[in-house]
Amino acid sequence: MKDPIPENDKKPYDEKRYALMQSVLSRTLLYGVLLSTSIIVIGLVYMAATYSTGYACDFTEASLSCLLNYNPNVIPHGDYPNTLISIASGVVQLKPFAIIQLGVMVLLATPVFRVFASLVLFAIEKDKPFILITLLVLLILLFSFFVVPEIPLFKA
Repeated sequence: MKDPIPENDKKPYDEKRYALMQSVLSRTLLYGVLLSTSIIVIGLVYMAATYSTGYACDFTEASLSCLLNYNPNVIPHGDYPNTLISIASGVVQLKPFAIIQLGVMVLLATPVFRVFASLVLFAIEKDKPFILITLLVLLILLFSFFVVPEIPLFKA
């Protein structure tokens, strides 16, 4: 039986390139998780050492309920960081709670960065179907992070 794909149209399957791509993608996730874990642990240790969150709710008798009952719709709701700018400002001021939130943000950004890395690797390979699929996934992720929270129906 004759092969339906002509020889000159076949892309050679390169096991080494495939293994390298898988290694890059898996290390992206590994290093992202390790980095976020390290940042969170640093924030927790710093919080325990200073006995402070760096914000209104500190380690007092009512602190746990203060932290658990945080409601951004109640004004004033304190000065806890709830935007990227306020998290960056808190990190610059070495506020432990902001450092912990930075670690959580890095953890959330890790899979998005992996999808972006996949897109770059597929572009290098010139694999058009996978480029389109990965681009669609990336756009959906970015839409869910940046546009959906601004839709009034989804505001908490």
